[in-house]
Amino acid sequence: MKSFLSALFLLITPALGSALSSRVDGVPAGFGHSVTGGGNATPAIPANISQLRDWLTDNQPRVIVLDKEYDFKGSEGVCENCSCCQVSTCGDHGQDAIEVDTGWCGDRPVIECTYDKATGIDVASNKTLVGIGSQGVIRGTGLRFVYGASNIIVQNIHITDLNPRYIWGGDAIYMNDCDLIWIDHVKISLIGRQMISMGFSSSGRVTISNTDHHYWTILGLGDKDQVSFFNNWIHHTSGRSPDLGSVSSWHIFNNYWSNDTGHAFSVTSEPAILVEGNVFHDVVTPTNPGDGYGMFVTNASTVAVCEEIMGRPCPENVLTGSGELSPYTTNNETSLATIAKADETNIDIKPVSQVQAFVVANAGIRKIHLNSTSVRRDYLKRRAHWRH
Repeated sequence: MKSFLSALFLLITPALGSALSSRVDGVPAGFGHSVTGGGNATPAIPANISQLRDWLTDNQPRVIVLDKEYDFKGSEGVCENCSCCQVSTCGDHGQDAIEVDTGWCGDRPVIECTYDKATGIDVASNKTLVGIGSQGVIRGTGLRFVYGASNIIVQNIHITDLNPRYIWGGDAIYMNDCDLIWIDHVKISLIGRQMISMGFSSSGRVTISNTDHHYWTILGLGDKDQVSFFNNWIHHTSGRSPDLGSVSSWHIFNNYWSNDTGHAFSVTSEPAILVEGNVFHDVVTPTNPGDGYGMFVTNASTVAVCEEIMGRPCPENVLTGSGELSPYTTNNETSLATIAKADETNIDIKPVSQVQAFVVANAGIRKIHLNSTSVRRDYLKRRAHWRH
């Protein structure tokens, strides 16, 4: 009951004069600092998956509260006896791939397969989507922020079970041609493709914080993306953790990578990336060999340069039981200057000694806390009103 009530802060507590809304926990920081989502729209709980889809796609500012699992499996149809191809095995399992229009399977062995036609929900502008405790679950589909959508908050939600057996089975969160996105305290699991995928058009100003990822995690290819990525736990992955490219800006700090059997960073083209104050534990390949374009990585020999250009302390990265975290070139001061000039606000960079414990304790769902008996009374009154 305590953890259930703790999460209710994100629904009830007044926002102390902020336009952000009283319906989320904390304040967005980094590049997405000005996001307000659904603002002070009255919180409402969708009755079923149809209503949830309607509310996410309409043109009304909304604060949408999830207090149960919303199971979309089969809701968009099922492709039976369709074409897939064999790609990899892992014991008796592994993944096959859905054949797509580009002919991705090539000359790989063809097999018949059955999978959900899970195209994702196109989320419109000015939405807050927030879960209570660990109960806010979206199963069998993902979220898409596309074609001019902006000002969206997703907090304390678990997205899971999206064709996990199949490559090209769908992304948990996809963004392309959008702006002002805050993804916070989100857990993503059992996804066939990417946890978070950013298309070639700009995803604008984005903050990704306090999330819990595994397997293939983040694909960031958007032109002119500006992303603050911090306090996230990336574990048990085999690659793309993250995979970045195009002319974009990423500030990656205070994250915890652990038990990753493949590569973490794969960085090509010309992004500007500052990697500081992160912890890597048992990560076989922190940077994919030959990649690392545009990365400035803090260590004993570079931290002084970082502090001079950024005008503040720059914590080093710490690696244990891991390979090397290496940029393509040893000195990317241009990337530092790009991050230093950007409009990144409210960030709180912790000493690296605190990162592992903080991230493990706070990343993912059900990690938002409040001690207040008034919250319980207010919530029970509102809940009775919503239900009737």
